[in-house]
Amino acid sequence: MDPIILKSFISEIFLSLTLLFLLVINSLILNVTKYNFPIIDKEILSQLVFSLICVLLLLLNNSIEGFFSYYLFVNNFSIKIVKISIVFISIFLLFPISTGFKSQRLNFFEYFIIFLFSLFSTLLLVSASDFLSIYLSIELQSLSFFILASFRRNSVFSSEAGLKYFILGSFISGILLLGCSLIFGGLGTLNLINLNMLLSFPFLNEFTFYYNFILFGMCCLVVVFLFKIGSAPFHFWMPDVYEGAPLASTIIFSILPKCAIFFLFLKLLAITDQFIEIKYILIFSGILSTLVGSFFALRQKRVKRLVIYSSIAQMGFLISACSINSLDSITSIYFFLFIYILTSFLLWSFISLTFNFNNEILSFNKNNLNASMFLTSLSSFFNINKAWAFSILIVFFSFAGIPPLVGFFAKVFIFFSLINYDYIYSSLILLIISIISVFYYIRIIKIIFFEKLDVNKISSFQIMFNIHNFEIECLFFSFFSFLLIFFFFFPSNLLLLTNLIALYFF
Repeated sequence: MDPIILKSFISEIFLSLTLLFLLVINSLILNVTKYNFPIIDKEILSQLVFSLICVLLLLLNNSIEGFFSYYLFVNNFSIKIVKISIVFISIFLLFPISTGFKSQRLNFFEYFIIFLFSLFSTLLLVSASDFLSIYLSIELQSLSFFILASFRRNSVFSSEAGLKYFILGSFISGILLLGCSLIFGGLGTLNLINLNMLLSFPFLNEFTFYYNFILFGMCCLVVVFLFKIGSAPFHFWMPDVYEGAPLASTIIFSILPKCAIFFLFLKLLAITDQFIEIKYILIFSGILSTLVGSFFALRQKRVKRLVIYSSIAQMGFLISACSINSLDSITSIYFFLFIYILTSFLLWSFISLTFNFNNEILSFNKNNLNASMFLTSLSSFFNINKAWAFSILIVFFSFAGIPPLVGFFAKVFIFFSLINYDYIYSSLILLIISIISVFYYIRIIKIIFFEKLDVNKISSFQIMFNIHNFEIECLFFSFFSFLLIFFFFFPSNLLLLTNLIALYFF
């Protein structure tokens, strides 16, 4: 292979070598008895930040485009933008992840190594251009997630979450292999570029049986991606797995794989234009996801489950827009996705900090640690810290799509894409459901600002806020909250970036 072409994957090569180096070095440090078996969580976190910054710089300075091993993996400008976004998000994710990690007393440096493995598989997934490489990348990512979900070995809920995730993930991998085998049996290739060329010729009228054979294989692949995204009716695993997994793992599952999975999903949908049935499946799944997520979120009393059902509802908008294979729709999908990730980062950061304080208060009062965080835990938070309360107000109003926050534009662009392609009734149903979903966001705001709480608990939270140093957290919260308002008035730069990514599919 040409070594110049191989340099286009220098960031992945560096990350894989970094993984091995960190694993060996930190294992050796822990096994040296003269160091008295130190806890190296802070050190491994610093190592990860430094390594990811190096990966980010390698991606920014790499202008070589190419392919690896007969188009198993491909690199181009759009893929480079997505990879930079993923690594950039991962660097900031380390802060809420570390907070959730500490709050649940997980003193194992291997956790962050497995996180790097999941990031490595996500970068490979973005470059994958053949169903063989796609399968291997998805399996590597899934194995990392299985371990992360069951990392709290002394928790029955964590073990149950990991086991449930493993069983369902294995079943869905079988469906992926079934779809790939049907497509290979019908067309003789698994490469996305070759499939795009072969499926550009219509063959419904002449070869009906052949059309149905390929359609069934494509439907199997669509089901796999809907499962990975957590779209209804394949969402049933998400609430239990995300609730039972450690908080740090839930943050990773909610944010890290979304960009890569949607990029790969849109690659698949780009070659299925003549399969009209798939468009109907996506519209149905999108509306059902919004409906199920919104109405189940109304009944939730736990913060994590409410956020999970809210994310299922948000995914419904993206899945509905995926049924339209146009430049405008893909641009609106990535615009919505970036805003969703930005808002989710703020929300999970707040949840991890509040969960940490709640555990410290329970520890001080000699109660059980790691108790579930209920909505009532946020009662009267405005009286504890007004600045943080207003930040959370911005986050939930952005999720609800209330101006002047950029979440409003994110939903408007999705609706415009649907209306431009005559999906009038679908957009109307989504609009009605999204109006209903505003209720549970406003209910959280009501709890934070107007619910009364015991004076002793308010004073305990105030003590926690006074003794903790928040310079970095406040800086991130202020910056990302500012972006939610800034992109509402000046969305052109973000639209240009998402448009550049969308051009890859045309």
